[in-house]
Amino acid sequence: MSVRTMTKKAVLAVLFIAVIFAVFQLAREKVTEDVTHCAVIAVMTAALLPYLYSSRIKSIILATVFVAIIVGVYWLAQTRITRDPAHCALIAIMTAAIIPYLYNRYVYAYLPQMDSDEDTQFEARALRANQTRLEEKVRKLTAELSATGQKLDAEISDRPLEQRELQQRLKHLNCLYGLSKIVNREEIPLDQVFQKTICLIREAHKYPDTVCVRISFDGIRYTTDNFTRSESSRKAEIKAHGQSAGIIEVYNHGGKVNSNEELFLKEEDNLLHAVAEWLGSIAEHKKAEEKLELFRNLIERSNDCIFAVEPNWGRFLDANNRACDSLGYTREELLDMMTIKDIEESISDDSCWHKQVEQLKLNNDIVQEATYRRKDGATFPVETSLKLVTQGKQNYIIAIARDITQRKRTEAKLKAAQEKLVETAREVGMAEVATGVLHNAGNVLNSVSVTAEVVRKRVRNSKVSYLSEIVQLLADNAEELGTFMTVEERGRKIPAFLANLSNELIDEQQCCLESLEALSKHVQHVAEIIQLQQSHGKAKGLIEPTSVAGLVEDALQINAEALARNGIEVTRDIANLPTLLLDRHKLLQIMTNLISNAVHALAESEHEEKTITIKVKEAESGRLQIEVSDKGVGIPPENLTRIFEHGFTTRDNGHGFGLHSTALSANELNGSIAAHSDGPGKGAAFTVELPFQTQEAEE
Repeated sequence: MSVRTMTKKAVLAVLFIAVIFAVFQLAREKVTEDVTHCAVIAVMTAALLPYLYSSRIKSIILATVFVAIIVGVYWLAQTRITRDPAHCALIAIMTAAIIPYLYNRYVYAYLPQMDSDEDTQFEARALRANQTRLEEKVRKLTAELSATGQKLDAEISDRPLEQRELQQRLKHLNCLYGLSKIVNREEIPLDQVFQKTICLIREAHKYPDTVCVRISFDGIRYTTDNFTRSESSRKAEIKAHGQSAGIIEVYNHGGKVNSNEELFLKEEDNLLHAVAEWLGSIAEHKKAEEKLELFRNLIERSNDCIFAVEPNWGRFLDANNRACDSLGYTREELLDMMTIKDIEESISDDSCWHKQVEQLKLNNDIVQEATYRRKDGATFPVETSLKLVTQGKQNYIIAIARDITQRKRTEAKLKAAQEKLVETAREVGMAEVATGVLHNAGNVLNSVSVTAEVVRKRVRNSKVSYLSEIVQLLADNAEELGTFMTVEERGRKIPAFLANLSNELIDEQQCCLESLEALSKHVQHVAEIIQLQQSHGKAKGLIEPTSVAGLVEDALQINAEALARNGIEVTRDIANLPTLLLDRHKLLQIMTNLISNAVHALAESEHEEKTITIKVKEAESGRLQIEVSDKGVGIPPENLTRIFEHGFTTRDNGHGFGLHSTALSANELNGSIAAHSDGPGKGAAFTVELPFQTQEAEE
């Protein structure tokens, strides 16, 4: 900065200060003595001086006029309006603020221009500065507008892609919504659910015209009408109850817009797996509903009365149609506070029902006969099966009652017919009783003898005698029994001794009871043999339902003592056969004779392995086949054709009637018996074949 310029600015500053001070003094002398008001006037003058300086003559004139107006307004306000200097100063300040606006609005345009070159240059510089500022603002606004335009162009270019994605999502939502509508229709079967789902899946894809779908579930396939396999595919597994139950397959035969586009979108894969998971849940639900409906139909169409009963008071919770029809009540009547006591005669009060419930809790189920009472008072016999079931934390009783009126009538007729048949058979008489009775009863009497000997030994060696010794010991110390039991060593041992003795006596009693039961069974069988021989002779025996497996066990029980005495093991190979119609006593005698014969063969054999094998099955010919084989002494070839002859025997104490009687009994049962042996020391096998007639076939 030059010296001249600095000098000029210093002079101007001094002049400005002088003018401001002069205005302050003038205002104090002529206007007001208030220092504050004078200072305000001086400050206002200082604010106007730079503007007045820049406009030279014209500005000086305007400034003088402005100051005069302001001073005049102040003086006028003080003389005419208020004596308060502060109020007058405020009015003057407001006037000073309004004067520039009024000047520029109404006066400036009509005044002659008196600007000098310096004023023109000053204004030009101001214009250039304003122009620079405006240009900078324009550049900023242009840059912002350009960025906004680019952003808008990007948004416009991305809008079709977003629209396509939105349309695809809408397709997926429509697929899931359509599937939910199908599921909510309870009456629609599962196969229709799958058939409608394949169409929904196809329409949900980006190019449905080139997509085909197939669902495989439980061996059944559901396909769209345009189904063909291709290399481009997607698959999703359907799981039900945690296991694979089916699969969804989607094939695409083309449809790309450009080479970089994928045939299947990631969202389509997610949709496919979501539908597969949903179908698995639907399948589980539908299968459960179908099973429940099937179970309900089975219950409703059952020929038995079925009830669901509340355990505490026996109130009916549900009943099937058969129960309502049999009792004559409607379902509403049965379920309206009726209880089991209202229909079953044997349950007269709550205590009877509670006893039955307690028994049911111990055994879990009860099968018994009872009498039900209908609404009209009539009664009918039933066979009831009670089962205690638990669902959640609640117990229920399922009662199944079968009307056995017809069975009771049939049993009565059958009993009368059997009694008449037995009476007729007794009148027929019999020949040649003695030999058969002696042989058939002899095998059983051997077991009777052995069993009786076992019982005799156990009784003779019983420890019951120890009780008398204890009693005598207590009697000897009766006067000081307390001291004897607590102080003396012998007395202290008595309780433990009695406990052990009690256990041993219980074991002895159990063994004796078992032996006596076997003895009673043997004696009964002897009586049956004698009665059979006396009552029927050569006449055809009584046919009755027979369990072959149970009959084999009875025959083994008859020979149990002989088997145990000789250390013989029995191997059973018995097929699961139905109950057959047979002459039970004759077949039992056949089995008893064959097992007894095998026991004798093994007793005389030197082989260490002593085993009898019993096989029971239905032969290829459709007949019942029973085979009893052993590893005993065997049969020479020359004796195979003679062993069934009357009086033939190879034992010193034999009488030759056992196998002969067995063959006769087999013939009387319309059966046959055959023997096989590979020779002496190689064992033997006896095979009996009888008619295979079940009780159901007979009916």
